[in-house]
Amino acid sequence: MDDLKKQTTKDGSLSLYSSNYEECFHDTEGALKESINKYLLPAQLDRFSNSKKIVVLDVCMGLGYNTGSILEELLKRNHKIEWHGLEIDQRPLNIGLNEKTFQKLWSPKVLRFFDCLKKSERWIEGLNKGTIHWGDARQKISEIQDSLMFDLILLDPFSPQKCPELWSEQFISLLSSRLSLNGRLITYSSAASIRASLKKAGLKIYSIIPSTDKQNKWSLGTVAMKQQLEQQFISKNCQIKNLSDRELEHLNTRSSIPYRDPTGRGNSKEIILSREIEQSKSQLINTSSWRKKWNAAQ
Repeated sequence: MDDLKKQTTKDGSLSLYSSNYEECFHDTEGALKESINKYLLPAQLDRFSNSKKIVVLDVCMGLGYNTGSILEELLKRNHKIEWHGLEIDQRPLNIGLNEKTFQKLWSPKVLRFFDCLKKSERWIEGLNKGTIHWGDARQKISEIQDSLMFDLILLDPFSPQKCPELWSEQFISLLSSRLSLNGRLITYSSAASIRASLKKAGLKIYSIIPSTDKQNKWSLGTVAMKQQLEQQFISKNCQIKNLSDRELEHLNTRSSIPYRDPTGRGNSKEIILSREIEQSKSQLINTSSWRKKWNAAQ
């Protein structure tokens, strides 16, 4: 347990710091706030009719904020829900459920959902059901029937530089193949390597608009989907926009070279080293030149 340290973020919600990955689980501005701004709002749940069954995949559930925020809304609307989670570490959820500040954030129904996952790995409530698959997401996704397509995929591992195995071109291609026709893959990452891998997998990509208190940031993340987004869904109110010239140019830099894990069992050091070698030989634009150009333009 020594590698996980509890932290209270600025919105009062609990988060964790991992000394193994040398990263916080959430933005210091707020764990709950981050899940709302980067996952719940870009999901645009209003687009689903109440009669539709919503199928959700949470990759790297952690403490459960992304799923919790979305379930709170779906359960209010009486949607039928099928949920699957991929997570290697059981401790974050256990830590959260032992903290009163975490418990107070959720309705009784969502708390029961979390508690069921902790105790039995399964959740059933009426027609709703959920399963947590503990272990390496690259292998555990095979436990979910191939025919099941996801309406929402929440992709939230540690950063690509720290956990490249869950951001590889191959894993992103696998996730993309499991996306329903009108589904959305949502992630906090705006890295060129991730966006390039999503594009290569055949998805249309959009940028998550920063909130007013984050205007110094050019993007809060990425939404990817199989179909072109209708114009009515692109606005500040909806949190999603087309990629800017800056973001499009980013995809032509060396940063766009993907992380590769052809066996699905590579370790982070191998994957990062292989990418660094590929970048050193690349004829693409140097990323520092791109950054200097756009910093000067601000």
